[in-house]
Amino acid sequence: MKKQARAIRVLLIVCLLLQVLFYVLAWSALLPTDLFMQMGATDLDAAALRRLTPTQSVAGAAIGLPPLLALVYGLCRLHGALVHVERRLVFDLVTISHIRAFAGAMLGSTMLSILEVPLRALVMRYFALPGVKLHIGVTSDQLLLILVCGMFYLIASMMHEGRRLAEENKEFV
Repeated sequence: MKKQARAIRVLLIVCLLLQVLFYVLAWSALLPTDLFMQMGATDLDAAALRRLTPTQSVAGAAIGLPPLLALVYGLCRLHGALVHVERRLVFDLVTISHIRAFAGAMLGSTMLSILEVPLRALVMRYFALPGVKLHIGVTSDQLLLILVCGMFYLIASMMHEGRRLAEENKEFV
């Protein structure tokens, strides 16, 4: 279990770094215009991102920051849980609290990312950016992520209950 937790921790760190890198690259002018891949807001294409004024870019980046920060917090808490799993402290209260916080932060990040698109459209309309349509929607990936967050929270609750029963059984022996 120790090797598996360590491998997941490494992948988690890579995922976290890539998420932050994609966010920075999407909202900055660091990418060349002829790049074959697109990084950016889901409701704005690369050409629309390049037409944004610095004020509009900062506003768009600020709207996208809360979901990213919730994601970073959640992944850091998952990292903490995996450290405890490596130490064989699976049913420790700290591990359980890390898993609960991870589930809550990921749910929060998902909900904020759902709200990000219409909020950005409203802000861009305020800046009179042509061609930005108000779009409210939930993807099947987001729905699946909400379900997974619920499952993680349920697993953490079962771990807590298992710990409580184990402590209760020790008193009888």
